Amino acid sequence: MKIFNALRKRITASAQPCQSASSLPRHSLRMLLALSILLALLAACGDESSSSVSPEPGDDSSSSVIPASSGDLQSSSSQKSSGKDKSSSSIEEKSSSSVSGKNSSSSVVESSSSELIFHRCDDGDTSSSEGGGYVYYFICKNNEWEEYRKARLDSLDSLAAIEKNKEHPNLDSLFAGYDGEYLEFEDPRDGHKYKYIEFHGYTDDVGSHATFYVMAENLNYGKIVPRGTTKFDDKVTEKLCYVDDEWFCDNHFGGLYTWAEAMNLPKVCDSVEVSSNDACKAYADSARNSEKMRTIVWQGICPDGWHIMNQREWLYAGGDLRSKALWEDYAGYNRTGMSIIPTERLQTGVYTAFWMPSALESNVAKAVYFYSVSNNADLSGADITRRTFRSIRCVMDANNSLTEN
Repeated sequence: MKIFNALRKRITASAQPCQSASSLPRHSLRMLLALSILLALLAACGDESSSSVSPEPGDDSSSSVIPASSGDLQSSSSQKSSGKDKSSSSIEEKSSSSVSGKNSSSSVVESSSSELIFHRCDDGDTSSSEGGGYVYYFICKNNEWEEYRKARLDSLDSLAAIEKNKEHPNLDSLFAGYDGEYLEFEDPRDGHKYKYIEFHGYTDDVGSHATFYVMAENLNYGKIVPRGTTKFDDKVTEKLCYVDDEWFCDNHFGGLYTWAEAMNLPKVCDSVEVSSNDACKAYADSARNSEKMRTIVWQGICPDGWHIMNQREWLYAGGDLRSKALWEDYAGYNRTGMSIIPTERLQTGVYTAFWMPSALESNVAKAVYFYSVSNNADLSGADITRRTFRSIRCVMDANNSLTEN
């Protein structure tokens, strides 16, 4: 810098105020050219030195790169020239802020929102909602909710929930909806009490008004055996209980019986043509043809003075036979007082079936079915294997217009 100042003074002193460059002495021109070059070199050196700050030993601020928001960058630039300690503090603050932002939920959502495809639900999810006295059940298919069934709010103790939770249902609504009078009968064999009702109305095949008395609960009589039992005792009436729980037998569900057991016949009668085996002869003689089977009065395992409800009686009892309780879909209003509830469950819903004293060829008999997928029942009966376990309804022998005609 001393050389530079000396040259500048010398050139200035030798030049006149208004003198042009062409009139300067030759040696002065050479000095001016050298000075220009020197000034250019010094200017370049000065710019580089002023923009470079050599970090002190141990200061790694110049090598730290931390993602930050615009606020962090603005804060760090105002602290840049304050020295080592403040620079380190700035780095720590920026590092903490960046990590917190990166891990925040909003950051994750923003960073991932462009990668995810929006959908309502995941396939297989289930949901439900209530409205208008019903609960509606939904399942997710192709990322969209689809209604697959509905149930009345007063019949939500479904068999599926009972099986899953191992609980007993609330049956307060079992007999609700009937305006008539429930009578009571006690079975002298075991002291079990049953509600029963009087049916009365007009029937085409009788041609006049008819009446009969029928139990409003499933028969529950006999010794419990577990599901899967293959060896039976013909000297004892044997039954199954729903989910092998005696509570269900004792609380309106009643027992479940094979056809031969319900008819009080030897077990062999479940698997043979009844007319071809002496063990089934008594029944075969009474039910010689389909017309006899339709109106037969067969006691079976019903108490004395009662018989198993036959086809003619089921057809006459047509109407609102379902109880309000337990049916998952199309539950009844029980206006007839029969109070029928489901006793079995399928993947598609719940159902129940009642044996009739109507044996067909080989190992098949007729039973009346009630399903949750329909509010109608085929009271003429369906053909099913006799070895399956079904319910029983008993009808009083006396005061029965349908058996007297």
